[in-house]
Amino acid sequence: MSRDDYSGAFDPGFRFEDLSKDALVRLVREYALIVHLLDRSSLIAVGMKYGQEAVEEIAVQEWRGASPVYTQRIREIMRIEGDGVSAIFKCLQLDPGFAQHYMDVEYELIDETHGFFQLRTCGALLDVEPFGERAVRGMCHHIEDGTFDWTAQAVNPRARIRPVHRPPRVPGDRVPHCRWEVVIDDRTEPVGEDPITAMTRATTAARFRFPPMRDGTPHVP
Repeated sequence: MSRDDYSGAFDPGFRFEDLSKDALVRLVREYALIVHLLDRSSLIAVGMKYGQEAVEEIAVQEWRGASPVYTQRIREIMRIEGDGVSAIFKCLQLDPGFAQHYMDVEYELIDETHGFFQLRTCGALLDVEPFGERAVRGMCHHIEDGTFDWTAQAVNPRARIRPVHRPPRVPGDRVPHCRWEVVIDDRTEPVGEDPITAMTRATTAARFRFPPMRDGTPHVP
């Protein structure tokens, strides 16, 4: 019988497959937010010791290293096929960096080579806005410009993500907070794999394969 929560006695054999769908949804939403909490805590420590520029450079390397790897893993387990904009959007919908509700993202698919997405609200922006324009530009310009294309290349190396508008917000209460255009053009040169991505692919986390579930269901369908 599936669990709707983990109240009651401790179960030494507990596994995620013991949880009901509703419980798993709650847990996944919290896990996606925890990604941001881990990122905040680590980069705050970097900033306190080395300053804002170090935060931005490490953040770029962090996401370039991880996002192409975990995006490919998500594509595999969720059977996301194709290399068009719809596949990119599917991956973004499942990306822990776009924690649902914390990042209120809307998508507009024009065709398989063109689309837009926008954040009606962005929790990450609301975190940095109190620190002024320098911090906002660091995240919404330097970090995003250094990472979005590397995330998209996990689906199509010729995809590019460019801002239609982005913070600093003008006016200060502008909604949506930002809007981005996604274009796939065969004439675009691939950005290539960053060395940090190759290093990440060699880690045990990147190469780990989950065993089947208790009922024999394979982790990769």
